[in-house]
Amino acid sequence: MISRRVSLIFLLLFLVPEIATVSALMTKPNCTETCGNISIPFPFGIGTGCSMNDWFSVDCNKTTADSPSRAFLSRINMEVLKISLGSSRVRVNSPIISSGCSGRGANLSFDMTGSPFVFSSLNIFIAMGCNNRALLNRIEPEIVGCTSTCGANNLTSSSTEGKEKRYCSGNNCCQTRIPSNLQVFSASLGTTEDSNDQGRNQCKVAFIVDRAWSLDNIKSPEAVQDMQHVPVILDWFMYSDDIRVENSEAKNCSPPVQLVSGRWGLSTLTLYSNSTTCSCNLGYDGNPYLPDGCTGMIRTRLM
Repeated sequence: MISRRVSLIFLLLFLVPEIATVSALMTKPNCTETCGNISIPFPFGIGTGCSMNDWFSVDCNKTTADSPSRAFLSRINMEVLKISLGSSRVRVNSPIISSGCSGRGANLSFDMTGSPFVFSSLNIFIAMGCNNRALLNRIEPEIVGCTSTCGANNLTSSSTEGKEKRYCSGNNCCQTRIPSNLQVFSASLGTTEDSNDQGRNQCKVAFIVDRAWSLDNIKSPEAVQDMQHVPVILDWFMYSDDIRVENSEAKNCSPPVQLVSGRWGLSTLTLYSNSTTCSCNLGYDGNPYLPDGCTGMIRTRLM
């Protein structure tokens, strides 16, 4: 009986390496992995030498002793809410632009020109307020914006058949798509010429926001009265000059899927000819932007 138990123990010791996995390294060696409750994987990084370049540098600031530390993209000073390597996206807080609203701070623009970040098509532009004619600035020659009329706060309505709710349909709230590859958020707020001064001095706001988040969290203009920021999604890419682009069994790097001299949505797209995004292949996990960062299963042959 003892002999059978000893044999079973030795068999388990040989089988364990077959199912063991390598702990995925997500940051450069000796670099901080988190800021508060936010994971900071490479090419982002906290501290000297921990990020791919200055655009991906993250400041980790602690505002009060009782609150968790908050992460900010150093170059554009936007608070980081989540970083996703797999989709090459980062969620950040974006400012709400306002006019005629008491108790709100100065309007802040959001300029990422020259950076590897662009507003994702998963965002929408929303304007709220009575007779609010909101236009995006600095996108010439295009004109993008919307106008919200004065009416009851019936921003959502659902059908009896359970279809998707109509959201922000015009009364006190309007929405529209944003131009592709948008890197600047700046908006002007005003009233329509035929408004007869209705709503001219009332509070008006405009913002770019993650559409999925807005459906769950913004049901009326009052919902944003106390907000200074809303979450947006940024797409990001790497310049192939910054990393060693080498496809292998473990990872794959390729240019972003974009059109050259074509039309998609609201804007002519420009392909970043030397840009790339990487991902770990099926069966591997980890960080494709680190050398040997994509790891798989450890397999040990029984002798």
